[in-house]
Amino acid sequence: FPKSRNTYEYLGDAAAVEMGATIVTLADALSLAVHHNREYLQRKEALYTQALDLTFARHEFTPILGAGGSATIGETRTAVGQSVNNIVVDRTFAARASTGVDWLLKTGGRISSNLTVDFLRFVNGDLRTIKGSSLVTTLSQPLLRGAGTLTVTETLTQAERDVLYSLRNFARFRKDFVVRIASSYYQLIQARDAAQNNWLGYQGLQLSVERERALVDEDRAKQSELGKLRQAALSSELAWINAIQNYLQRLDEFKIELGLSVDSRIVLDDDELKKLKIINPSLSREDAARVAVNTRLDLKNFRDRNEDTARRIEVFARDLLPGVDFVSSVKVGTNPVNGDLEPRLNDWSAGLKLDLDPDKKQERNAFRQSLIAHQRSGRNLSLEADRIKLQVYNDIRDLEQARRQYEISEHGVKLAERRLEEQQLLMELGRGDARDLVESQNDLVDSQNDLTGALVNHTISRISFWRDMGVLFINADGSWVKKLKQEGR
Repeated sequence: FPKSRNTYEYLGDAAAVEMGATIVTLADALSLAVHHNREYLQRKEALYTQALDLTFARHEFTPILGAGGSATIGETRTAVGQSVNNIVVDRTFAARASTGVDWLLKTGGRISSNLTVDFLRFVNGDLRTIKGSSLVTTLSQPLLRGAGTLTVTETLTQAERDVLYSLRNFARFRKDFVVRIASSYYQLIQARDAAQNNWLGYQGLQLSVERERALVDEDRAKQSELGKLRQAALSSELAWINAIQNYLQRLDEFKIELGLSVDSRIVLDDDELKKLKIINPSLSREDAARVAVNTRLDLKNFRDRNEDTARRIEVFARDLLPGVDFVSSVKVGTNPVNGDLEPRLNDWSAGLKLDLDPDKKQERNAFRQSLIAHQRSGRNLSLEADRIKLQVYNDIRDLEQARRQYEISEHGVKLAERRLEEQQLLMELGRGDARDLVESQNDLVDSQNDLTGALVNHTISRISFWRDMGVLFINADGSWVKKLKQEGR
């Protein structure tokens, strides 16, 4: 970042602090904010956490392996006959290992397979080793209740869609965030400009006081007129000091908003204010609303959530069906000689499991609640569409209001400058009135502040208009893609 090499008298004592401070442009501020702002980083982490939940939901539909084992060792002492001196010692060692796989199918079926191997060693004079293994595989498949991809994958489907909704919400948040940072940046420049305007007004009144004092010394003006000007100069100085304090306070708050330390020494780029222009998008409010309804990500979430409620109606309807499951099992036997698995020695079974469960009150209530939820979701979708249109309409009104305010303020600055020149000339001729001079000077300061405020408000309103239309696209560094290069044509 470049360093500031200038000092400005209109900042008073704070001017020295800016010497050597880091110059931050709007692009720099946006980049700093997306990399350091605490709220922004929290939202990114929350999005990542939800994506982790999705990975677990997907994991449940993959073959899940399991393995384990155990080992024990023991010793038993037994007396032989009537003598306690004749003792037989039996030592035992046992080990068991098992591995298995469990696979939930998207049809609702579940396949489970488990392989167990036992090792048993007896130590009692002679050494003998006995091995035993077993392999069991089972299959369970619902036929009515709980069957079908729609029902079984509902949790996975909703998890995937929830991540999509979070992505859209984060994208919407990024747009709001960038508009907020840009607004704070422009408003901070406006506060700095207000300090300069108040300083110029104070300097103008100071000159008027000096001229009026000279006229009083020559008996060409009244002492009372000089007193009015001095009082006005004091009030102007206080307004200037307040403007500086307002600027410095906003600057410290902006540092925190960027995610920087409040002790960081930064200064904004004055050229950013010079770049601002009044540009009115040549788009009717109906066309703007139509674009917004088709591009707003938050409205797409409402549409998809309405689809979710319709899908859940069918899911809850299937819960009203009786439970009929197909169940089968195969067990591979063990060779009695060597303890190895013997595929020719196996047991198998197959059958149906029936669960009529005549008490369906809870399932019936859940089904009816899903119907109500779908109707409510449709109303919310319609309401959100109207709210988005209202946002766009208000943005257009704000743009027009800011444009008219700028034109009025621009004309007001010219009138105030002309009035001030006339009053200063009349005061030099000894024919002016101090009150008129003070009013013209204050009117000029107010008009200059209003002019800058209208320019900043129009710029913020225009960016907000892009955002609410859904066409403000944000780059990775926080800057926005200028898609509307021909907006003023």
